[in-house]
Amino acid sequence: MKNWLTQAVGICTVAAVALTGCKKDEVQATITPTNAPTLTASTTAVVLAQANATSTAVTYTWTPVTGFTWTNTDAPYNPAITYQLQIDKKGGAFTAPATIDAGTSPTNVTVEALNTALTTLGITPGTATPVDVRLNARYASNTPQASPVLPLTVTSYKACVAPTSDTWGIIGPAGISWDADVQLAYDCDSKTYNLTRALNAGDFKFRSNAAWTVNYGSNSSTGGALVAGGGNITVPAAGTYTIKLDIANQRYTITK
Repeated sequence: MKNWLTQAVGICTVAAVALTGCKKDEVQATITPTNAPTLTASTTAVVLAQANATSTAVTYTWTPVTGFTWTNTDAPYNPAITYQLQIDKKGGAFTAPATIDAGTSPTNVTVEALNTALTTLGITPGTATPVDVRLNARYASNTPQASPVLPLTVTSYKACVAPTSDTWGIIGPAGISWDADVQLAYDCDSKTYNLTRALNAGDFKFRSNAAWTVNYGSNSSTGGALVAGGGNITVPAAGTYTIKLDIANQRYTITK
């Protein structure tokens, strides 16, 4: 219930030049929603992966507040309502929840949006963690109307943002050919560019942005120091290899 409007009537009498008294009567108008919102979820457990960042993690379906009743006013109206999904640690009482704009029902929460909310809460990545979720309907600055709480067990991930200035790959018949690059994936923990895949017997080099402007070879085909514009690196036999490119320290490793 919201103390929405205060009507004050002051009755003052002035005699001669002296203020003899002032009386103030208050009448408070109140607003009450006719129903509480409801909330249902497509799942109660989800494992998040950055590779699926744009995919839907959970779909929430909800019913809105449909109207209001007023007392002590001759000018009732329906205020604007905003809806948010609130997420908090299990038993956190939503004192400092992470929020996601609910928009309209159903609300498809993406993997990235949910992971960002969990990061805000300080949830440990890679660990299945129970959280509470509810729909919050706000129709005044200090008047929320919340749905019942739903449980969700979620495993978050540590978001990894690769450097945007360059991409790196290998080129040569050990991968595909001298006309096609094989992309390396950036690892945030080791800060290296990595590749695990089947390689052919043959040569390769590292190059940036699929161009020869910046490329590296090595005097060793078993790992070690990189040489700008250096010689080809030879894979002696076909097989599955893991390659790590450490640009910061100008080194690489290759293991079968």
